[in-house]
Amino acid sequence: MTLAHNFAKTAALALAAALALTACRGDDPAGESATETTTSGDSTASTSTGPDTPTTSTTTTGSSTTLDDTTTDDTPTTTNMSAGFITTEATQGTTGPSGPLPNGQMCAGNSDCESMNCYTSPLFPDGGICSECNEDADCLRAGTGISCSLGPSGATCAAGGYGNQCMSQDACQDGLICGPAVDLPIPGIIPDTCGECSESADCDMGKICSPELDIAAFSGAKKCVEPGSVENGALCPLGEDDADAACASGQCGEVDVMGFLKLGVCGECKTDADCMNGACMAGSISQGGAMGSVCG
Repeated sequence: MTLAHNFAKTAALALAAALALTACRGDDPAGESATETTTSGDSTASTSTGPDTPTTSTTTTGSSTTLDDTTTDDTPTTTNMSAGFITTEATQGTTGPSGPLPNGQMCAGNSDCESMNCYTSPLFPDGGICSECNEDADCLRAGTGISCSLGPSGATCAAGGYGNQCMSQDACQDGLICGPAVDLPIPGIIPDTCGECSESADCDMGKICSPELDIAAFSGAKKCVEPGSVENGALCPLGEDDADAACASGQCGEVDVMGFLKLGVCGECKTDADCMNGACMAGSISQGGAMGSVCG
């Protein structure tokens, strides 16, 4: 089973994962409670302690006893990986009788994978994902691209276009800049991407360098935008002098994400004073997307 299906665009940055930054393991299904049945005379005894515990059935008739075969539930263990807004599932496993694992399966090292590439990242602290590549150099050697970009189904080679991930400037096409899509308190938690700018000085004609997020495409980068062109509910360059000017509303509000990350999102207000009748309700970012502040 792959981590996700129907990946609409070339995977670029696990930007949505910036909002949680770490993957967490889902709870295993609860086992069934132990049951025991005993009858006298011609007796039948059965014991069950859970889905992974062998079940033994013994039947006694007179002086003879018959022991039935032991059975075991071999259902694969499923791990729920949640990273920010993106929730995916993968069957966790290691190399077994069937051989190395295909791309999209969880792995502990390169030798677990058919591709010999186990893509690891701080986003997946419990292991990695079997992928087409695990570094840009893999793509260059194979002649299949210049950028190794992580998406919901693992990392694949890409052409180094806008939004593709990059480990160095060499992984981006001419005219694009390798850098973080959003400024995080701990650099390197999520991969850099190929964007149009790193600051507004990189943009021409008075345009503003603003982060762009596409949650559905698992992608993001920095883009040069016209002043006043960023609609409510879209990211804006929080902390920059031209942050408000990027928004159509003129209000780039601060959105707190899990108590340690702050992102800018265009909205209706930043303080209660910006609202004619009511309070300013802060924006939010969740699995459903970003929402700007509104006057309540």
